[in-house]
Amino acid sequence: MNNTQKGVKTISGWHRDFFASFLRSQLDTLQSVLAEIENSDGLEGGYVEISLKRVEKELYRFRKLYRSICYKNN
Repeated sequence: MNNTQKGVKTISGWHRDFFASFLRSQLDTLQSVLAEIENSDGLEGGYVEISLKRVEKELYRFRKLYRSICYKNN
């Protein structure tokens, strides 16, 4: 069994609830950013790049937190 399988196996009910809630909030953030991009008349000043960096930063934060919790429970 590899580390990923062990990590997934050890996630308890509250971990599942936390991650589900966190993923919903991240999805809302991503949808909001994408809606802003789609509804913008002019994408000046690197707006798209800034928005995508914001999304990348949030995803990185999630991955780091997920790994921290999974490996702590192994």
